Amino acid sequence: MTVWRSYGASVIGPAHIATGQPNQDSWIAFHHIWGAGIVTSDGLGSKRHSHFGSYAACRAVALAVQSYGGHTTRGDNFLPDRIRKHWLSLIAPLEPRDCAATCLFAFQMEEEPVRMGMIGDGLIAAVRVDGSVVSMTDDKEEGFSNTTAAMSPRVTEKDWQWLSIPAEECNTVILCTDGIADNLIDSDEFVRDFTGAHRNYSSVSASRRTRKVLSQWSTNNHSDDKTIACLVNEGVEDE
Repeated sequence: MTVWRSYGASVIGPAHIATGQPNQDSWIAFHHIWGAGIVTSDGLGSKRHSHFGSYAACRAVALAVQSYGGHTTRGDNFLPDRIRKHWLSLIAPLEPRDCAATCLFAFQMEEEPVRMGMIGDGLIAAVRVDGSVVSMTDDKEEGFSNTTAAMSPRVTEKDWQWLSIPAEECNTVILCTDGIADNLIDSDEFVRDFTGAHRNYSSVSASRRTRKVLSQWSTNNHSDDKTIACLVNEGVEDE
């Protein structure tokens, strides 16, 4: 069974510090005997409870993945449907429209491939063992640049982007909210450099270094909250 290590950090952006608002990004990692995963979420800035919506989105994925592992027959709609239902339950009695948030995740369980999904903006990238990068991002050129897909009661499987690769081919998966993704000129280069620089650190040390990178982010117009989460392949454990 593949063993995974995770690390990450989230920092509030200058714009929210100036207005006294909370960090609207969230992230979590989960590790169980059957597998592991990471989730990031960015609450839509125009929504009153988006900071809680992003927290709920992360928790909803963790709960949905746990359910996913317990079912042998799973259709295409199983995972997005469970995520949506858990998210709605967690935010109740708040109005869903006030809790809208993006959602990016990656997980791997037992002998299955690494599965990744995203709704909304941000970046998901997987670094293969050969150094190549495969990624997903929100293509705003396909529509209006100020329109972001997000969690809602009407979300279906078709609203998500999906990607999977064999676990043995995956070195590291990285999730970035748009506070990072929108500032990248060459995302593949950033992904390789960042994951490579943190590859040999413990989870605690890598998380501390990640927070420092985010806190010192020097790109112009970097007013947004910033979150990075990584899932690192540590190899196969003998059973």
